[in-house]
Amino acid sequence: MAAVCADGSAVTALIVALLCAGSAGAQLNPSPTPQFDSTGFIQAATLDGSRCPAVTDPILWGGTLTLNGIKMVVPCNTILQMPANTITWAQLFPVLDANGNIVASFATPMGSSTVGLNGLANSQAPNQTGLALSDSPAPFPSFEARVVGNVVKNAAGLEEYIIGLIVPISQQGLNIGSGRISCIDYTNSFIYVGGDPTQGCTLPDGSPNGARVQINDPIGRWGKAHSPDPRFSGDTNNTTVHAASGYPMCVPRVAPTAAPDGGDPLCPKGNRPLNGDPSFRGDPFLANGAPLKTIDFPMPQDGVYPDARQQAPFMVGDWIDYSGTLAKDASGQTYISAHTVQANVGIFTFPGVQPAYVSVETILLGAGGNSVNGIAQEATTRIFIVGFTTDPSTMIDVNAVDVNPCTGEETLRLLGTVDPLTQPVRGRFRFHVLGGQFMPPTREMIIQSHTGQTPPSDPFDPAFPGFEVGVANGLGSGQYRLPNFDFIFPENFVLGNPILPNNFLDFPFLALGSGPFGGFGSIVGQLTPWPGSPAPAPANCSPAGGFAPIVSAGIDFNASINKVETLNGTLQQDPHATAPTITWAQTDASGFNAQLSPTSGSLTPTFITVGATPGTALAFTLTVSDNFGTTSSTVHVTVVPPATDTLTVTAQWRAPIGGIHKVGTKGGQLRVTIVESVSDFTNRIFVIGWGEAFVSQILGLPNYVFRADGVQAPASVTVRSSFGAEATVPVTIR
Repeated sequence: MAAVCADGSAVTALIVALLCAGSAGAQLNPSPTPQFDSTGFIQAATLDGSRCPAVTDPILWGGTLTLNGIKMVVPCNTILQMPANTITWAQLFPVLDANGNIVASFATPMGSSTVGLNGLANSQAPNQTGLALSDSPAPFPSFEARVVGNVVKNAAGLEEYIIGLIVPISQQGLNIGSGRISCIDYTNSFIYVGGDPTQGCTLPDGSPNGARVQINDPIGRWGKAHSPDPRFSGDTNNTTVHAASGYPMCVPRVAPTAAPDGGDPLCPKGNRPLNGDPSFRGDPFLANGAPLKTIDFPMPQDGVYPDARQQAPFMVGDWIDYSGTLAKDASGQTYISAHTVQANVGIFTFPGVQPAYVSVETILLGAGGNSVNGIAQEATTRIFIVGFTTDPSTMIDVNAVDVNPCTGEETLRLLGTVDPLTQPVRGRFRFHVLGGQFMPPTREMIIQSHTGQTPPSDPFDPAFPGFEVGVANGLGSGQYRLPNFDFIFPENFVLGNPILPNNFLDFPFLALGSGPFGGFGSIVGQLTPWPGSPAPAPANCSPAGGFAPIVSAGIDFNASINKVETLNGTLQQDPHATAPTITWAQTDASGFNAQLSPTSGSLTPTFITVGATPGTALAFTLTVSDNFGTTSSTVHVTVVPPATDTLTVTAQWRAPIGGIHKVGTKGGQLRVTIVESVSDFTNRIFVIGWGEAFVSQILGLPNYVFRADGVQAPASVTVRSSFGAEATVPVTIR
């Protein structure tokens, strides 16, 4: 290698600070539970409560799921995501009586014109979901699932794939399609898409005029009630059937008449003004008399249309995107049972006046994650949310929904506020932050408009036998509540290191639970068996209704001698808890003083292993107290001989001139000084990888000194530690 001064007389100097190598010698003990993220066809599924004897309610049992040839464990207390629905694992299966007879099924078809997804009146057999390829009869067609979890060793030392999240179960990536509505069958609520608009709903040969789409609606939110399988229904509280702006839409229950409500006051014809109506801005790209695609609604008034308090009907000529499951009707013909339909229509409500409507199309949240000793990792807390509002004049709040695992009480945690007027697309809002205080992750988020909210009605609540509460046929307004399907988990920063585990212990709804199921049922507790090792402490509910602090002193690990190490404690508290009292203590019987500091007020104290002998067993106990109780956790550390750290020096060369990296004609010297947080060179291996020939080198620890008589010089030099630390600095020629 040659580092040459331009005039041959000056010296090129370089200092590299390698600050991570001092603590990088710590190793996990045992090896971490590697993460997995798999998507594939459901080959088999079972329901079983034997792994969780303390869970007595069968609706919270787990089981197994075979995916891509691997049999995985579904823990008890699993709440899984369907495309637009949230249910337990057990709700995929029929409910049996004491004699093994089916008495109820979440998949029971509803409505007059549809049957089960595979063409049978009830597609499920006892102990089968009707979704697995091994079921009898087999599903029509196949179903797939995406699962995220960790590979954990069981008591017998065998590896098991244990699932933490199922997000979601669907068909073929949600079966997405799009096209222009060519006909609407108002009798059976079928929307025909992509056909010839001059041919009606049926072609001369009797075949359908385009793709047949029917909204999976078990309660009649968006039209007549139809559902071949309510597990795959739309979200009946946060409409997944809407215009592009988020305005709720519907299929009229009768063929529209000339009256302003069209014969269906819940889906009024008057909410789709026609091009040429002098009360609305015309559209030069539409024929006169065609339904407008961009509409500004007036302030709501009784008896006046359009009325923002009711849904807007789909009409022939609308372009829609739809997503759902392939099903068969009573005659055996296939159709799409849609859980999501979006029309390319922009409907906007009167500024600053209720109701306004909100929808969300993208949500992504970094899961954070504490560092794992000895493994360099990349973790993030960035958040990305994109949605639409029918009132872009008002601000939008992004809230996490925190749930008390003992009582189920929900509290909103404001993550940020966005202004839709800053976006070029009218009505769109974006919340995109590359890092912040967004932890802990939550299962659900609520996006709210400052216009105000009206709550949705619950048709299954005896207090609300119909849709008396809310607007838009009971949907409510001003907010959108949705689960998060996508979390960004920690990733390896150095290729070849042990694969990091997914940090499910940082997810309160998995580690602690989410309170009474459905608001009044059995308590949904911690996932059992836990998808990791060791399992975190479960929620300890106090008589006052809150839960005692949930603490972890971290994962047991090995530490090299003559090091300064950092402990990684974690804490979760009840939202109503007082400020915590945090203390640490060395609780082993080794006789070695690890000089723990500080002993109070911090979750990440340090200790030293200078002077310890290999094999010394250390233990540190974290204790946290608040008004709901006291909890302790202990981490065990074994002192081991230092691991070998390989330092590699490489150069990034300047662009060549005339075929060589020419800087000057005389020799020069480049000195590399490596500064570490712990100056221990006893177990260091130095590798020189310049990529260019050099005349001589002198290795004087902790310095590298290189001399050469050539005419080449690097632009920068990088020093890397095999433990993950890295530093790059430019070469200055003086």
